[in-house]
Amino acid sequence: MSVLRLRVAAGATAGVVSLVLTALLAVNPEALGPFEWARARAEERDRAGEALVIAWALIALPVAGLLQTPVARLRGARIGAGWALMAVYWLFVLLLAPVAWQAEGLFPESGGPGRSGGLFGALLGLLIGTVVYAVGSGAVFREVGSGETPAARVRDHLAGVVILTAVCTGAVVGLVCGYNFAFPKAGAPAVFLPSGILWGLHAGAAAGLVVAARLRPASDGHRTMTANAAATFARTGTALLICCVCVAQLGWFLPEWLVAVVGLPAPFVLFVAAGRSAWLGRWVRFQTVELPRGALA
Repeated sequence: MSVLRLRVAAGATAGVVSLVLTALLAVNPEALGPFEWARARAEERDRAGEALVIAWALIALPVAGLLQTPVARLRGARIGAGWALMAVYWLFVLLLAPVAWQAEGLFPESGGPGRSGGLFGALLGLLIGTVVYAVGSGAVFREVGSGETPAARVRDHLAGVVILTAVCTGAVVGLVCGYNFAFPKAGAPAVFLPSGILWGLHAGAAAGLVVAARLRPASDGHRTMTANAAATFARTGTALLICCVCVAQLGWFLPEWLVAVVGLPAPFVLFVAAGRSAWLGRWVRFQTVELPRGALA
């Protein structure tokens, strides 16, 4: 069996095992001791789903690490650095739990308390899913190639995870801002879809790339390139936000459905116009989010 198949098998097994363990804890809350699962379910019924996801991630990370360790030895990857990264991700998920409990109130309600139209659950799932994938796929165990240092490989991996989580966070936060837009309320569709995803994604990418640039040494040429990409994403995200907010003002005298019809193509028209105008092209530029090479390989 190839090493790639072993990595896939280890990751899939870790997912199944952790799901079984999470289910056992859910039906046997006394086993969780001080966490008091039963009380949490009684007092926060609408948050039991999020609690299950977090509990699963806290179990899945070490289980995946244990199963991927022998595969990493076959690959000649660095075990110590991998477990250090894993500890950081485990703490990230652990600290995310109390933050999520408080931040859920910032999301719009839809159909019931805390339901938030699925946006809150989507954000939590994307953030946790990124780090679980990084560990479950064995990507935390870095291989060092010719001309590369272990520290550089670890920095590239961290940069990739930071960029992905920042992009996901930005896209969901952009949707939330559009959903709650009230200037006027009838203009909310112009700031929700697709504008919310687009400007939020660009803002998140800019923030993630800024952090990624800081992870590199000041003398590294890639740091300057990453910082320039961050500035481009920031300018484009700002222009998209201004565009969709301006279109939303049609809601003062047009019905909501008509604002949605106008707002749907507005950000794409902006990209087309930027391609034909040198001045606008300095502010709006289509650019894909690029991760450091092999960051999650």
